[in-house]
Amino acid sequence: MAIDEQVAALPRTRVDRPARRHASGLQTVLFAAAAFVGAGLLFVVQPLVARLLLPAYGGSATVWSTSSLFFQVLLLLAYGYSHYATRRLGRRWQPKVHLVVLLLPLAALPLAIPVDASPSGDSSPVLWLLRTLLLVIGLPFAVVATTGPLLQRWYSWGDHARAEDPYFLFAASNLGSFGGLLAYPLLIEPHLTLAEQRAWWSIGFVVFVVLTGACALSVRGRAPLRETGGATVAPVATRLTVREVLRWAGLAFVPSSLMLGVTSHISTDIAAIPLLWVVPLGIYLATFVVAFARTSRVVPRDLTRAAVALAFVLVVASVAPTGMPQSALIALDLTVLALVAYAAHARLAAERPPAEHLTAFFLVIAGGGALGGLLNGFIAPVVLDRVLEYALVLALVPLLVGGPGATTTWLVAQWRANRVRASLVLVCGALAPLVLQFGFQLGSGDPVVVTALFVAGLFVAAWLSQLPAVLVTGLLLMLCVDLVSDAGSVVERSRTFFGSYVVREVGDTHRLVHGTTAHGSQLRGSAEERRTPTTYYSRGGPLGDVFALGPRQKVAVVGLGAGTVAAYGEPGQEITFFEIDPDIVRIASDPALFSYIADSEAEVDLVVGDGRLALEETAPRSFDMIVLDAFSSDSIPVHLLTREAMQTYADRLAPGGVLMVHISNRVFELEPVVAGAADALGWEATLRHGNSGSQGATASEWVALDADGATVAPLREAHGWRELGPRRVRWTDDYSSILAVLR
Repeated sequence: MAIDEQVAALPRTRVDRPARRHASGLQTVLFAAAAFVGAGLLFVVQPLVARLLLPAYGGSATVWSTSSLFFQVLLLLAYGYSHYATRRLGRRWQPKVHLVVLLLPLAALPLAIPVDASPSGDSSPVLWLLRTLLLVIGLPFAVVATTGPLLQRWYSWGDHARAEDPYFLFAASNLGSFGGLLAYPLLIEPHLTLAEQRAWWSIGFVVFVVLTGACALSVRGRAPLRETGGATVAPVATRLTVREVLRWAGLAFVPSSLMLGVTSHISTDIAAIPLLWVVPLGIYLATFVVAFARTSRVVPRDLTRAAVALAFVLVVASVAPTGMPQSALIALDLTVLALVAYAAHARLAAERPPAEHLTAFFLVIAGGGALGGLLNGFIAPVVLDRVLEYALVLALVPLLVGGPGATTTWLVAQWRANRVRASLVLVCGALAPLVLQFGFQLGSGDPVVVTALFVAGLFVAAWLSQLPAVLVTGLLLMLCVDLVSDAGSVVERSRTFFGSYVVREVGDTHRLVHGTTAHGSQLRGSAEERRTPTTYYSRGGPLGDVFALGPRQKVAVVGLGAGTVAAYGEPGQEITFFEIDPDIVRIASDPALFSYIADSEAEVDLVVGDGRLALEETAPRSFDMIVLDAFSSDSIPVHLLTREAMQTYADRLAPGGVLMVHISNRVFELEPVVAGAADALGWEATLRHGNSGSQGATASEWVALDADGATVAPLREAHGWRELGPRRVRWTDDYSSILAVLR
């Protein structure tokens, strides 16, 4: 019997609602305030804790994706508690039990990093990071994460006018999320030290406990009744179907995975910092807010088509050399994230169930989000040897977000009417991505051709959006063809917690690439050519100038790359490389890939671990020269450039020693940071940008620093070296902001 028929069959006796309490308006404000504060705390603590742990994990961009996985799993557990506790304990006991739960995290405050936060050399960084996160923030985060669904369910138990549809509290929660998300990189990080940030978060948690406790004590209203015609009746229970649950989980999975994929891309090529983490997360959250603020339960079809079309073009662009600037690709990433996430979240909002299934609904959404985090933060780095999960999820967008809808019926009808025409549509749809990819490869570097193909791709994808299964098949086929064709020039490929690496054979050269940046190359011809340092380390460049001043008996190099610095080794000299990623050590030590280390005339030692932490374990005054070159793609290692880090390097240099800092960067101007550190040390510093025209050389920017000017003075007399500019930016372990060094 249908629900309406059940309602009509009920007795028409009128049941009056109890009179609303005069304080119901104040109670609504109380619930909204608790939701706002709780969500704000959640979105402040995520970048805060990840920022605290970055130095211990070498500034790796994967710290954020792994942290996001941790937070999403905790959110899932918190929503599970909210769902089952409200169902089992009910309106009478659950708020009282939660009062006790609220007090438990007070024992874990203020937040503190354990002394053994850094992973040991033989431990999995992912598992070690998850364990550290659990110790630092696990209990407080889980308790705060219960706020959203619990407050909405508590409110639905009251006798308020909007008790039957408490989803409006979700808007207050999202407003708090936005406030916390934007406040951290723009207000909190630039103006507060890490110690102050931890203290203020603890104070905020106490305020949250007071507000939520007051909400729990105020839950006394009757279960809501629903008016139908002239009678007021109890709501009729409904059941969720497996199909609904799977659809909700899939719609939550796609935006979550895409958000982490975009974040990883930006962090790898720019910097692993909160400012860049919150941009994709902010877009993801904004789509939630806008989608659930809509009163209509109809998802605009044009929106879905636009999301599918842009996702289609981005998949093609990700595997074809379009020649598009990095900034344009990042803008395209963010635009696709916004459209796809909004399309998925709008569909979720349109299908939101009655209040009786509210906690189950949010539990499923949290589960789908956690699956996205699990794919990007754990499964993909272990299973895939390259960053492929982003393109794979984008390729599935037409099916997961667009949905089959009436398109399946359309395809069947076309097949029955004319099988030849239907087959032609299928073949053309499957081959369209390959044709576009081939066109991008031919027109790479020509903006007119690339733009024309981009527009053509949008139209093709908009048409094929009516056939999501065909479109997905074509994109997956293109990815498979790209993987096969790419294998020809690839000598070695690997992926670890710290990055994804490729060694390519380009002519007679082997080149090591991470992200969009080459981290070393070697000529593979004669023995003399193999011993020739190339790229940023050529003899005609800044580093070569310093080595030309005279041999340094003991040299420390933070960052291994292809091991190019070993080419400067001379008999009797000792060169120690500090490298955090064991896989880079394997690549650089394999003569079949790079033979700089094997061919070096110096005694070469390789130490696995974060360069700064490993240097701290060496004896003071151990080295005559320290070379700092530990970048990931084009991302800057903030923790290696702080005042305390520079002091560590100074303490490890012998009298007359020199510190060389590689500061080449497309996004940030690091000269003021090094200048500030030089002032703090009271050292002399000089800079050179450029390189010689020798084979394999790459222009680079280096700063040389020493305590007495013995090295700096001769360099300043050489062509191309100059004093540092007047601007100073001082970073410390407790305070750093990149806003001041954006180019």
